[in-house]
Amino acid sequence: MEPRIVSKEAFTVVGIGTRAHLEKNEIPQLWISLGSRVGEIRHIAKPSAAYGLTTSFGPDTGKFDYVAGFGVERVENLPQGMASWDVPEATYAVFACTLPTMPQAYDYAYGTWLPASGYQRASSYEFEFYDEQFDAQDPGSEFQIFIPIELS
Repeated sequence: MEPRIVSKEAFTVVGIGTRAHLEKNEIPQLWISLGSRVGEIRHIAKPSAAYGLTTSFGPDTGKFDYVAGFGVERVENLPQGMASWDVPEATYAVFACTLPTMPQAYDYAYGTWLPASGYQRASSYEFEFYDEQFDAQDPGSEFQIFIPIELS
């Protein structure tokens, strides 16, 4: 489960956001809402690639901000109820996982790999990346978790 270390250029995501809680099941419903409205997003860079951005995670509360969206070439005429998020250029540790193994991937990334890696978490968005290979109906379908890092 060793990650790839990659640099990624800045990009912009347009989608729907919510304040979520680890103990609740809000995220799947957010994706369903986005799926029914994806046609409203203009200038999608790659329709088969989606992002789940996470920010403002409160380790003590289990609450975090989550955005389900698509990368766009430019922002124009945002649909009602949607917003855009600019993700800065950064270096990431990239972990492959499936929906059922996502909790273990995060546990490994933060509990095992990061403390021993010589890196620390950088101040940027963490995100899930779902490409054209991902199939939400297949529990074995892989996607990637991107954790922003910098040298300790």
